[in-house]
Amino acid sequence: MKKFSLSIALTLLAGSIVLSPSTANAQDDKQGEFEREWYDTCYTKKDVEKCYLQSKELKEKYPKSTYAEAAEKNIKTYEKNKVVDKFQTALTAYFPPNQPDAAKLDQLFAAGEECLKGNKVEQAVQQYVIGRMALAGANGAMGEFYKNLDKVKGYAETALKTFEPAATPEGWKKEDWDPLREVVLAQMNQYLGWYFIIGTKSDLSQGLDYLAKAIQVRGKAGVGWKDPNNYYLRATVYGNQYVELRKPYDAMTDEQKLSDEGKEIRKKINEVLDTKLIPEYARIIATATKPETKGLYDFAKPEFDKLWDFRTGAKEKAADYIKNYVADPSISSVPVPAKAEDTSNLNAPAAPATAPGPVKLSTGGAPAAQGTANSNGGKSTPAKKGSPKGKKRGRG
Repeated sequence: MKKFSLSIALTLLAGSIVLSPSTANAQDDKQGEFEREWYDTCYTKKDVEKCYLQSKELKEKYPKSTYAEAAEKNIKTYEKNKVVDKFQTALTAYFPPNQPDAAKLDQLFAAGEECLKGNKVEQAVQQYVIGRMALAGANGAMGEFYKNLDKVKGYAETALKTFEPAATPEGWKKEDWDPLREVVLAQMNQYLGWYFIIGTKSDLSQGLDYLAKAIQVRGKAGVGWKDPNNYYLRATVYGNQYVELRKPYDAMTDEQKLSDEGKEIRKKINEVLDTKLIPEYARIIATATKPETKGLYDFAKPEFDKLWDFRTGAKEKAADYIKNYVADPSISSVPVPAKAEDTSNLNAPAAPATAPGPVKLSTGGAPAAQGTANSNGGKSTPAKKGSPKGKKRGRG
């Protein structure tokens, strides 16, 4: 893969120039000499930096030159590549093997904003930059070292709109657009779920809606539907629901717990355990199989065992139940084989801590440093090193 960089700048539109510099078409000897020097710099020596400066000088000194249009294109191409290269450098510096931090993320955001300002780059590169900025932002926020959650939220929402179309946009190859689109849709919905559930704790219902969208993404590498972070976040909401149901029940006397009112509350508690919390812990166990997600597995396994034993008393059936979610954890909850109610034990186990979250989520799943920003949306194709068309003559 070749980087989209200054080494492939200087592409000109076909037919924009008819003749190479010569004394015959120069306004005077001074202009003709400068034009020939400019041509030599840009198309013979291919000195990109010097070509940029000379192109600006040509535009300023000789705005009516035959080569003014070519000089303008050189200037725009140089400035475009400069901002794209700056963004790519910031992106590479942020992600492993480097150590990401808030300062590097702010530098990445600044470089990205510069790319997007004033339509300096084509639409495909803008889309690439928007996606990478959002993924990096979610990495920093959910990694708990970047605190401007609303800024990342704005990038996430923009990225979701940008990558909504399933059809491959102009300037992209399908094999580049589809994988990045999957990651963006899955992880931006996951971030917004995290934002409302843990980041701000402001709207658990809205957080669940975003997680449902994240899980709907069936990425080939398990992105979305097989991401244990989604099920951990959902289990956090269900844990909160469980705690709230327990509060009035725990305040009852043993006699009240045996009453019709106590039975009704207990029925709702058991329903949350059987249809939400136990299945969700099983999903985490089934999907948290990589070293980087071991913390999620270590959290979910004892919680699952505790609740499973309370509801079923059949430890030997636990492994088979978890296997239901291995192939496809996004399936509807499998019924829990609950045992008959034991009135000698009316108190279900306590829920785990839910805030700010006992486990640090895995943020290594966003491949935001892969690929490079260019006019083909992520994989660069060198542009032709063109020169003004026409018969090239000597300096004269």
